[in-house]
Amino acid sequence: MFRSTDEDISKIVAQGPNSSATFPQLARSDPDILKEKVTRIRGLLDKNAGDVESWFGLGGSLLDLHRSGEAVDALRRVIELDPNHTAAHRELGRALLESGNPVEAAEIFARAIGLAERDGDRHTGRDIHLYLRQFEKLP
Repeated sequence: MFRSTDEDISKIVAQGPNSSATFPQLARSDPDILKEKVTRIRGLLDKNAGDVESWFGLGGSLLDLHRSGEAVDALRRVIELDPNHTAAHRELGRALLESGNPVEAAEIFARAIGLAERDGDRHTGRDIHLYLRQFEKLP
C-alpha cells in the first residue's frame, strides 16, 4: 500500500489529479490507494480548508473512485474559492455527467469553455469539447 508524508501528498495534490506525474497509473486504478489518498487529502483540508489545489485533488480522486456526488461537492468548493479555475469547471462538468445531471454539466462546460478561451487554456478547452460531444450522443 502507498505510504507517504503530508508533504509528499501536498506535492502530489499541487500537480493535479490527472497529471501522469502525480501517481503511477496503477495508483489511479487501485481503489485502496485512491481511498488512502482521499483520506490524506481530507486531513490536509482539515488543516487548511482554503487550499484550492487540495480540494481539486480531492474532487479528482473521488471521480477516480466513481464517487461523483462527493466529487461534485469538492469541485464546487474549488470554484467557490477560485471562480476562474478552468480545470475545476471541466472536472465538475464531468462529475455532473457521471452523477446523472447532463443539463447542469452542459452549463458548467459552456462556462468552462469561456474561461479556457479567455485564458488561452487550449488543453482544457479541447477536453471540454470532447465531453460536450459525448453529451450530445446521450439519449
